[in-house]
Amino acid sequence: MERSWYHIAKECTALRKNVLRVDLCVFIDNEEAFSNEDYLNSTIKSILTSAIINGLDIVGILSPGTPAVGLRAKQMAKEQQMDIVVASGQTYICTGKEELYIYNLSRPVPRNLSIDKACGYVHDNNGFVLATNVNSKLGQTLNKLQGSKYAPDGVEIFNAKSGGYRDVDIDFARFVNSGATSANDLDNSNVFTLMHREDAQEMGLIQGDEGVEYTPKYLRPQTGVV
Repeated sequence: MERSWYHIAKECTALRKNVLRVDLCVFIDNEEAFSNEDYLNSTIKSILTSAIINGLDIVGILSPGTPAVGLRAKQMAKEQQMDIVVASGQTYICTGKEELYIYNLSRPVPRNLSIDKACGYVHDNNGFVLATNVNSKLGQTLNKLQGSKYAPDGVEIFNAKSGGYRDVDIDFARFVNSGATSANDLDNSNVFTLMHREDAQEMGLIQGDEGVEYTPKYLRPQTGVV
């Protein structure tokens, strides 16, 4: 008896995925900037769809000062069973004017923290933090903090939107990001970081086998289909 295409397809398991494509810097304005909830949701869905089409496995959604939009994107991806992991994030300016990207927290980081205290707060709450716009002076400071909870988890060395490669002497995980501010930006970007799955898991960007067993909608069984 000939088997259905669905059962055959289900046996064709991809090597998913030992190496992940990661873009941790996609910007969306705060909720107040949108005229209504439908417009906000449409914007989020367009960006997540572009991330999937671009082959990303993890996308960081950043908004100024609060992770609210990123949390909404994370929930949308989960509810709609999208083939993407969302790192909900916020931008943060420290008292010394250092800039951070902060991920996977449920509420905004308190204002007016120094870079070491901000990183410490994030790690105390099981978050992940990137330092951006790192110059040689800041690189020296970060190197002194390395190995403690007061250091970032990585640094952004290139952002395609703002341009400029940060060639600094640091011993941290290095990330390149698109800096996209729209689905169209993301469609036209070929900038991402390649990460081993175990490294992403260790950093808390992806959980266990998250994404491994993803089945696209067209492979899901339909009622009455044999």
